[in-house]
Amino acid sequence: MYDLEGVLGPSVIAFVDQHVRSLLTWDILVFFHRNPDAVLDIEGLASRLGRRVEELEPEIDALVEGRILAVAGGLIRYKPSSAMRETVSAFVDSCQDRGRRLALIALVLHKINPRAGV
Repeated sequence: MYDLEGVLGPSVIAFVDQHVRSLLTWDILVFFHRNPDAVLDIEGLASRLGRRVEELEPEIDALVEGRILAVAGGLIRYKPSSAMRETVSAFVDSCQDRGRRLALIALVLHKINPRAGV
């Protein structure tokens, strides 16, 4: 068993457990963290991420429900609280380190397919 908590820290693991439903959610979070002033409709976001609108819709809905993104008038924007912004930042920072990125991938893949084991 890989020591995910020792590698990632409890706050990042809790964030992934609560908000990162898939690798696509991961991509959306990284995009908005790196482009915090971006305001896009779902077609524009799909184009930026190289994804289909149908794939994005449930992920966007979940991130809106988690109060990380906001949608108004069909436009999506990054709108986390300052505490959530810090947590997203810690998550994105973890993506930069190879060892922590591999631990994050294992954690997300385990959420997608719990029988695979971590």
